Amino acid sequence: MILLYFFILFFILTGLSFFAGKHSKSVSLVSLGILTVFFIIYSIFDFRNYTGGVISYYNVLLTSFSTSGITININFSLGLTGFSDLLVIIALLITMFSILMGSKSHGAYFYGLFMAAGFGLAGLFMVRNFLFFYIFWEVVLIPVFFIIGKYGTGNKERSSLKFFIYTHIGSLFLLLSIFTLSTYYFLKTSIFTFQIGDLMNVAFIIGIPTYAFYFIIFGFLLAFLIKLPTFPLHAWLPDAYYDAPYSGTIMLSGGLVAMGGYGLLGILYPIAGLFPKYLVYFIILLGLISIIYFAFSALFQADLKRMAAYGSAAEMSFITIAFGTALLSTGYVRTLDLSGGMYQIIAHTFVAALIFASLSLLYKRTGTSRIYELGGLNRELPILSSFLLVGMLASLGLPSLAGFIGEFSVTISAFQSIGLYTLFIVVGLIVIAAFLIWAAQRTLFGYFNERLGRLRDVNKQEFLILFFIMVCTIFLGVYPTLFFKILTAYASHLGGLI
Repeated sequence: MILLYFFILFFILTGLSFFAGKHSKSVSLVSLGILTVFFIIYSIFDFRNYTGGVISYYNVLLTSFSTSGITININFSLGLTGFSDLLVIIALLITMFSILMGSKSHGAYFYGLFMAAGFGLAGLFMVRNFLFFYIFWEVVLIPVFFIIGKYGTGNKERSSLKFFIYTHIGSLFLLLSIFTLSTYYFLKTSIFTFQIGDLMNVAFIIGIPTYAFYFIIFGFLLAFLIKLPTFPLHAWLPDAYYDAPYSGTIMLSGGLVAMGGYGLLGILYPIAGLFPKYLVYFIILLGLISIIYFAFSALFQADLKRMAAYGSAAEMSFITIAFGTALLSTGYVRTLDLSGGMYQIIAHTFVAALIFASLSLLYKRTGTSRIYELGGLNRELPILSSFLLVGMLASLGLPSLAGFIGEFSVTISAFQSIGLYTLFIVVGLIVIAAFLIWAAQRTLFGYFNERLGRLRDVNKQEFLILFFIMVCTIFLGVYPTLFFKILTAYASHLGGLI
């Protein structure tokens, strides 16, 4: 019942943020603060002895009727795994970070859209019914579309439309896959249901005709890989990241990509053991191509924001690789692979938030994010430069920072499955390190561009925001056990399903 109360409270506070007028930002932040503290306390008590699987399950039958021998059940079901619980916390925090970085000139509608996107994310990670899973999938998409189109810069209308088309095509195939699953379940049981636990069951999936099964997994994979994104389904990413307001970019990089990762590792993986081997190798190939392609694409960017966008996509390629290589491994290697992939999603949220929040403040002071128009910023902005540098070092996977744990876990696990092909991952990491170190040297150090004039460093409020994100980034790198043991318990449970 507590999950239901949390859900209802989040819904009410989201609606309130649209009508709070000039106080919308404050109302949204206070609301998110209350929700975050409430959910963290709840999680501490609920996951003390977590051993895997779905807990905190709540189910209410909304409607049920029978006609001509057909029984149709519509349930609203909530439940948490160790993975989804952490993702709900991430959804709350990334929404808070996005709102904190919002401009004072933005009205209530702006903050209401972010609250709606955060509500959709939290709902997506909590629901255990595919009908509501799809509804929340769309609930996230629509506010972000308006955030880019209304409050973005440059070709914002074109970028928001491209984002909408790509993600909505994925959503359409996701819906078709869900209905196909439900239809075959009805043919087998005479019960029409959307419960995830019933439909994503290996014993049921085995009885589906091969052609229908391939269509189902195509729809799921297309929707999830677009969201990550994975090459070649990434065309929406650079423009959406670049033309979105910085608050929107933080939400895109930390929130929306988590949807794709959750879809692969939290929804699809239980039946992925039925994938044909060639499909598994194809998924791994896409992951390897993605990390190389995105890393080299970032290397040739002349704008820090675009560079960070491609760098974010390169880091999320580890999720695709982890999903594929875990299907080829067993035992502890599989558990480490899955845990590393899940941890990468969580760590990437804070790393990307630190980078884009720092770039937001940098742009506010200099009026540009183009690399060759900057230089020597450490002289005028030593504190802001330090935060941006920490974000870059975390992104390249420096030990003791958040980015290292997931990347290292996936890399050493992948070696057990694909051997020397892991060198493609290593090459990608080298290129990522190269462009980040070059960008830091070119913009933060060296000779200062005097045309920028005198610059003011961060104020107290900005410092506290960046400091909190940085502390989280360091904490996740120094003490990963707090989250990793929960993810390992869930990953062990997943491994037992295959």
